[in-house]
Amino acid sequence: MRDRSNDDPIRPSQEELDALLSSPAIFSFQGVRASFDRRTTLFKRTWLVLMAVTILYLMGWFTGLLKPYMASAVTGLEADYQLHQVRFLLAFIMITIGTVALNFDWHIDETFTTVAWIQAYFLVSGVGRQWRTMPEDNLSVTLMYAANLLLILLLLVTLIIEERRLKSSLP
Repeated sequence: MRDRSNDDPIRPSQEELDALLSSPAIFSFQGVRASFDRRTTLFKRTWLVLMAVTILYLMGWFTGLLKPYMASAVTGLEADYQLHQVRFLLAFIMITIGTVALNFDWHIDETFTTVAWIQAYFLVSGVGRQWRTMPEDNLSVTLMYAANLLLILLLLVTLIIEERRLKSSLP
């Protein structure tokens, strides 16, 4: 730093402005496209598949097409419908947090690892609950539910592996 005793105390010098503007910020909005430019093709495709699955699920949820395939439709229990709503809200929040992390290119590995563990919990607890409450003749609904959750978990694990591969290749 230089001596500023004779300068205007309110206005920073050009050197100070340059130093502030050139230093990397903790958060710098990159946008998904700029963040994708640094990622592998597999990461990009996996993210797009995850977003497509999410959009298709949202469309099915809001149009009512999924309602006959939900556990609450088979068991008739209000608790199953409420659990589905809670899981839906949590999943939406997790996708939002993952997208924000990707936008800012900040803690992507940690974010997706956390989301993957929560997804694993959804898989175990959801399939366990369905196994316990569903009639035996509706095993296909439980298998479809497990396959959907497992697909999402595998997509998340692929994103984590690709992000770690990117981190290890950077100097």
